[in-house]
Amino acid sequence: MKRLLAAALLMAAPVLAENDHGAPVHVFEIGGLEILHPWTNATDHDHALVFMELHNEGDAPIEIIGARLDSGLEGQLVGFRMKDGEMGFDPLPPIPVAPGTHLDLTPDGLAIRFDGFTEALEEGHHWEVVLVTSVGVLEIDVSVEDEDARTHGHAGHAH
Repeated sequence: MKRLLAAALLMAAPVLAENDHGAPVHVFEIGGLEILHPWTNATDHDHALVFMELHNEGDAPIEIIGARLDSGLEGQLVGFRMKDGEMGFDPLPPIPVAPGTHLDLTPDGLAIRFDGFTEALEEGHHWEVVLVTSVGVLEIDVSVEDEDARTHGHAGHAH
């Protein structure tokens, strides 16, 4: 029983790796789901979008349901849309990631949206977010990039 508990805790823990250049890379894993490069833009608005790469290394589909903060603020999975020349995001149901495939949450695509912030997100800081999936919940460390960033600062680096 102790080994099972230890294995479960290890599967839900963040893994801090180094790439070929010795720079730290944030990789998080739970139940066969690998989360790479979670990030958001710096903002002083009351909302923010979280982006990341998701890889299902398991043998069953894993649903991405949403996210939350320790403060209780809920993050909703959303999809980008253009309607009548206006950009916006529409709420989405949980999205499955098939075994052996990946799903990218990116600007102008899919994201997790948080509404209701009372403080700014400042570039260079990190933000703790709890990702909610069908295989459990996982605390991830989200990097706050420049307000105009279109990718994570480590994007394209080897893992």
